[in-house]
Amino acid sequence: MKVKLSSCGNIDKGQNPYKKMSPSKLVTVEDLKMASLACLEYIKKWNLGGGNWTGGQILSNGKQIAAVSYNGRVWDRHGKEIR
Repeated sequence: MKVKLSSCGNIDKGQNPYKKMSPSKLVTVEDLKMASLACLEYIKKWNLGGGNWTGGQILSNGKQIAAVSYNGRVWDRHGKEIR
């Protein structure tokens, strides 16, 4: 599995929403918990707010299977939390 880490400017903070606030990357993870932790570490490292977070897509074989929200919670493709 891989998780996408990315951000953009927050228009509510006067930032350009088309400008990246941090480098985007795909990180290989072993499980959903590791994906969540990778996202939270990235958010902390780059001092991102909720309006900056555009990453969190969890991919398996190139297809999105889940997503990590700004608070680290993991969701399936139908919006149901995975615990």
